[in-house]
Amino acid sequence: MNRAELVPISAFSKMAEITRQTLIYYDRIGLFKPARVDDNGYRYYHLDQLDTILVISILKGQGMSLEHIREHLHDRNPQSTLELLRKQEKLIQQQMMKLQRTLQMIGIQAENIEHSFQVDIRTMHVIWQPEIPLLRSERMRVSKQDFAEQLWDDFQMRLQREQAPSGYPAGVIVEQEDLLNRNGDRMSYMFSRMQTHVEPQHHMPAGYYLVSYARADYGDTDKIYPRIFDYIEQQGYIINGHAYEEYVQDEISLHNPDEYLARIMIGIEKPAFI
Repeated sequence: MNRAELVPISAFSKMAEITRQTLIYYDRIGLFKPARVDDNGYRYYHLDQLDTILVISILKGQGMSLEHIREHLHDRNPQSTLELLRKQEKLIQQQMMKLQRTLQMIGIQAENIEHSFQVDIRTMHVIWQPEIPLLRSERMRVSKQDFAEQLWDDFQMRLQREQAPSGYPAGVIVEQEDLLNRNGDRMSYMFSRMQTHVEPQHHMPAGYYLVSYARADYGDTDKIYPRIFDYIEQQGYIINGHAYEEYVQDEISLHNPDEYLARIMIGIEKPAFI
């Protein structure tokens, strides 16, 4: 079929995957006109107009107003079209990044809930944990009971720069220095498991970790630590890293905050029995 061939509006509508009513409306507002209109008002389009209607659909789908699209088409030239396409390319890349982060968020939440079904909160165990990439906040040593708004704002800003959606799973880090002083109340960072693209990349180091689970609301995990410290002393473990606190069950799956399930992983030296 010749690209210059005229086709009726019904055929063009199917090819362009756009309704006849929309094509008629675009004609009326001067956005996209048919190649020919018969005396009876029936519209015909050239096949080469498919390229233009495709661009209109893409720009409209990206939120550009019909008025803006009409202005561009009226005054278009290669340079202005290139600038417009590059701008839209960047916007689409950002949207794709945000969708990818949303997919990651859903995957992490689902994996945490699945994992929580196998948890025995009465026991602790040691695992070997490969290195995990992290997005981390600025360092601010504060009590969990007096959670600093500045720390929260800083971390949310970093999440936004990484195109992460609101509600992306986050945890807190208790530094080795505080653990050695049997202090489980002071936190130093917020973090999320994430390969970063904008923010500095940090990691949860590969190594051995003592893993413990307990039911606790946000900010109440300090109550879990005395039992952990006692267990570490009884087993003769040596703390050589930070504690990483996360929730595997939280407000998205439970009504009662007191039933939230926290996971605490503390870096230790290789146990003698391994």
